[in-house]
Amino acid sequence: MSLLIQFQMINSYNKNINVIFRALISLHEPLLGKIRRYIPALSGIDLSPVIVILLLSFLKNLIQDYRLGL
Repeated sequence: MSLLIQFQMINSYNKNINVIFRALISLHEPLLGKIRRYIPALSGIDLSPVIVILLLSFLKNLIQDYRLGL
């Protein structure tokens, strides 16, 4: 959503868009903030969302394998 705002595809001054954007930030920022403490941005590229996606995928596979093993 931040890219859509940055490229002016959606208007961030719209009250509804602003509320949605702030809600999304409040949902993911606690987890991403913890990861950003340990992994710095490389040349301005934030890798924390990629790490979260990989961790969630790993956990999903681990849970599926555990359920199939029972």
